[in-house]
Amino acid sequence: MQTLIIGANGNLGKAVTKQLSAKKQIKAATRSQDVHRNIPNVENVVFDFEKPETYKNAIENVDSVFIQAPPLDAQAYQKLSPFIEYLGENGIKRVVFNSAWGVDHNEDAPLRKIERKLMNEGFDYTFTRPNFFLENFTSGFAAAPLNNDKVIVHNAGEAKLAFVSVEDIASVVVESFIDENHIGKGYNLSGKEAISHQDVANFFTQKMGENIQNVSLSADQMKAGAMESGLPESEADYLVMLYNIAAEGHMAHLSNDIYSVLGREPKSINEI
Repeated sequence: MQTLIIGANGNLGKAVTKQLSAKKQIKAATRSQDVHRNIPNVENVVFDFEKPETYKNAIENVDSVFIQAPPLDAQAYQKLSPFIEYLGENGIKRVVFNSAWGVDHNEDAPLRKIERKLMNEGFDYTFTRPNFFLENFTSGFAAAPLNNDKVIVHNAGEAKLAFVSVEDIASVVVESFIDENHIGKGYNLSGKEAISHQDVANFFTQKMGENIQNVSLSADQMKAGAMESGLPESEADYLVMLYNIAAEGHMAHLSNDIYSVLGREPKSINEI
């Protein structure tokens, strides 16, 4: 049987696909079938939460699923619920769901509602709740302004964040699928240290040999800039909200969960 990886073309999805396919057969679910062509143990499949006609083929020969919501989506609960119900109706109960740091303290958060749905409907769940990704600066939404304009833009002020590597998150996901002792657990995943965006700018200044500016905007300025860069308003609002949470200090806490699952320390910014 195979494990279905939802969102296999994103930073985390690619890392999970690479690591888990070294241990078992998987299906890599994306909107384009050729994303992971010719990788051993990987079958590509087209999937879209909002297209139920893609569900049947996606779950054929599947006994477990890695789920992650579309990024910055305030409608995540509404979009994922039909697929979760489809899994239950077809007897697929093993799910690792990538949620987000701190949602277990906010019952109104869309991702927390998804967690609750999985808990209440009898799934064998594991939750990963990562902090901001370190790789946002190398291949995520923060990479383009850093590389093109030599700036790091945010509205987190001087707050520190315990950025975590997608490689570490993926390793926890893989371990969760391999070892049944992780069923029913939720893991809050942070990096090795909490650092500010100025610390990040200093690191990339040294690494790239160019002056990287740290630009902290107001929430309104951040929203306007995000929308000018092409984000829909709802996603811009979500991004600003996350940075507001960081600005209040809630992303600075360190967790021991990566060490407890993997038996090693998480990666630092120097190791990405």
